[in-house]
Amino acid sequence: MTQLPVTFVFHPEWWHRNYGISFERDFFYDAKTRVEVDLKMRQILNERFAKYGLEQGENPEPRPCIGAVHLAAGYIISELFGCKVEFSAGASPQVIPKNISDQEADALEPVNLAESAVFQELKQMIEELKQRFGYVVGDINWQGVLNVALDLRGEKIFIDMILEPERSKRIFGAITETIREFVTYISQETGTTSISVNRSVKFIEPTINLHSNCSVTMISADTYRQMLLEYDQQLAESLKLYGIHHCGSNMHLYAAVYAEVPNVCFFDVGWGSDIALCRKELPDAFLNLRYDPVKIRDAAPEEIRADLLGMLTASGNPEKTGVCCINMGHDVPDENIATVIETVAEYRNGLSVRVGYGPKCK
Repeated sequence: MTQLPVTFVFHPEWWHRNYGISFERDFFYDAKTRVEVDLKMRQILNERFAKYGLEQGENPEPRPCIGAVHLAAGYIISELFGCKVEFSAGASPQVIPKNISDQEADALEPVNLAESAVFQELKQMIEELKQRFGYVVGDINWQGVLNVALDLRGEKIFIDMILEPERSKRIFGAITETIREFVTYISQETGTTSISVNRSVKFIEPTINLHSNCSVTMISADTYRQMLLEYDQQLAESLKLYGIHHCGSNMHLYAAVYAEVPNVCFFDVGWGSDIALCRKELPDAFLNLRYDPVKIRDAAPEEIRADLLGMLTASGNPEKTGVCCINMGHDVPDENIATVIETVAEYRNGLSVRVGYGPKCK
């Protein structure tokens, strides 16, 4: 385990405008393209940022990486359920809401992966990579229950939660079971499931299963407890170790409810959240603190440094804290990225604890 890990993920625009990398469908589903572009991306990161101690690795070799571990790209579960996904050169896959009818919602069942053309296409790519290399690595962002429900039902899912709670629970249940089966399959193939959700887990405990609660910020903590907590609890019981990604600016409002999820040991804490309150409610969890991808582009290094030192101090436990910045645009200055790395290193070097000696998730 790396103490106070620092990780970055660039928006597809950064890759496309600066290096010409394209994120059309072949990037995600063609075995040859996966190997070639994954190698190119690692070479770029190594050449540009190794001097800062980021993504170090001399002479990267081709590897059978099944998913976009250098992107924030959640689409696969929605696609399994029949949502159209638009792929483009300079953006992450865009899920088009399916807006299923009341009747379709009331009859919704978990996806039968054996009969899913999308899953079989993915499985074929994985088998091709295994045939060439003998193994596969990496994983695929598996989204989250409410995120997928929004893709399937659209804004009606919020009305369902109030007026038709049994309908919404049928939707959530079908999604939960599909996620469980999909994540189990990926884990059996690669040993990891969530580096593509947040690269920080690679340095903390690679086997963490990270559930994305991006859309939970759109409902109250009470509604989350009444309607969705049970599905986080079910997944946490099945997918150990477990973590929750909350990229909204209000995780402190949900922290006490999140504490009711068993086996949870990792949280992505969205920029703007009250970190000290999150730590108070979740004293034993690893808190991965997200910095603002717009501010890292626009702010002066001195302001970035002050922000980070305040965040690290608020977390209060350096052995259970990390820092990341996700979806940075094409024009983010390298100087500001270096400021993040150097500020965390400064904080780390001022500690009396040994580097890499923190407790792992259990």
